[in-house]
Amino acid sequence: MTHIEKRLTEKNMKLLKMEVIQGAHAGEIYRLEVLTENGENTSLIYKEFASERNNEVEIFSMLSSCIEPFSKVITLWASHPQAILIDDLGSPLKNEFSLLSAQHKKALLEKVLKRFAALHYSKVNIREGLKVHTLNSVWLEWAKNQLKRLCYECSWAESNWSKTIEQTYTKLNVTNYKQKCPQVITHGDPHLENIFYQDSQVWFIDWEWAAKSSPLRDITILCQDIYDPNLIQFISTSYYKKLKNLAIPFEDYLQDFNYFYIDHTTMMLAWEIEKFFLGYTSEGQIQEIVEFKINEIIKVTNEQIKWST
Repeated sequence: MTHIEKRLTEKNMKLLKMEVIQGAHAGEIYRLEVLTENGENTSLIYKEFASERNNEVEIFSMLSSCIEPFSKVITLWASHPQAILIDDLGSPLKNEFSLLSAQHKKALLEKVLKRFAALHYSKVNIREGLKVHTLNSVWLEWAKNQLKRLCYECSWAESNWSKTIEQTYTKLNVTNYKQKCPQVITHGDPHLENIFYQDSQVWFIDWEWAAKSSPLRDITILCQDIYDPNLIQFISTSYYKKLKNLAIPFEDYLQDFNYFYIDHTTMMLAWEIEKFFLGYTSEGQIQEIVEFKINEIIKVTNEQIKWST
């Protein structure tokens, strides 16, 4: 009996079938078909954390009461090998989002933003140890190095892109930015591949980067899978309305959005280039992605400078 079968047996479940879920993720992920103690067949997801990426175990111990309403977690094992068992939520939103009409995209984003508002309104006692996320120079340095690699590899890559981003961080003093909005519990990694819609509800997985921060931390990460400026503007405008109970001045909200959006766009610029070098993205795709994100950084930088003068 394997350790997975043993763990399922302890939960009064019998393993019927197991398949590996491939992808660029940390740890090992399996889709399990099990027989429950009620005699029903059901599909579950079992994830074993990589030794250097097991922060989610500690996060759940600190925030279980906060996370449970937003994630269909069945159980978590803190002993070796550390792992989590959750309901199979089907396909992430990323798989279908680009195929939707503009109207349906907005309707789906409204549901996602409504769930984020519920999370960001959460009132829980947070144990000492939950990190506070602030902006720094990590993504800037990574992006500069990645853009240099891209210039060596692709003739269309522009050598001044790295300097453009560095100038943004200097002009706006991004690395020393102090958030204006109240600190809330944030998911920290809400890309569309970590968001699901099942049973008429939005669910989140992968909480390893959860931390206290501005609510705009989550919202600007969500925007990284959106390649339509109108939809990004829709997200920004719509979410401000959903946070009305926090009584955040619009100027503070907008400034947090701009700064976090610049930093997270820089982060994803670097990560998307990494995926290209790993073979997950074609050259045509990475060119579109890089050019879009560079233009977004320039646009938001100019807007922030204009707005603050």
